[in-house]
Amino acid sequence: MDKYVVNASLIADINKGNERSFSLLYNCYYTYLCTFATTYVFCPEKAEEIVNDVFMRIWDNRASITFPIHFYLLQSVRNACLNYLRMLRNEQNAMDEYRLLLLDLHENFCLNDNNPLSLLEFRELERQVQMVVETLPAKCKKIFEYYLYQGKSSRQIAEELDININTVRVQIKNALDRMKAVLGPKIVYLLSFLLSGTFFK
Repeated sequence: MDKYVVNASLIADINKGNERSFSLLYNCYYTYLCTFATTYVFCPEKAEEIVNDVFMRIWDNRASITFPIHFYLLQSVRNACLNYLRMLRNEQNAMDEYRLLLLDLHENFCLNDNNPLSLLEFRELERQVQMVVETLPAKCKKIFEYYLYQGKSSRQIAEELDININTVRVQIKNALDRMKAVLGPKIVYLLSFLLSGTFFK
């Protein structure tokens, strides 16, 4: 990102509907904002979609944008990420109680303006999660792997393994309790694995 290219003159041109100037703004900020959004939603594809939607809204309201625009862009993307998390929170039919709890935790985390994990910290967390999974008892490990890595619901796991759904729920809770004991406050980042199927594949 070369934010120094984005100056008052460029924004004034965008106000007038200059598409070339808007493309310059887009190209300067796109990768940076996608990276920023990914630290909130943990899914690069969704982050790209969110950033593109933000830029579409900016173009639609181009006459009203002002310079400096850097923090406005960050705030717009952050708000869009929160709206996405809230949308997931409202789609209760697609989630079980554990995912809803983690979504609540993550939304509160974002609202409190804590800094998201850096990429290196996130990769380290991935490693820690995998290590904890490997220490779980065999039955618990198998159920939790279905839940964590394949995104299956408690009911789906119960049907696939032909076991009682309450057994599945107990094993998932045991695994999450173990994760919480090891990861502490970073338990919120388990949401990353529940929202995206791109890890550990």
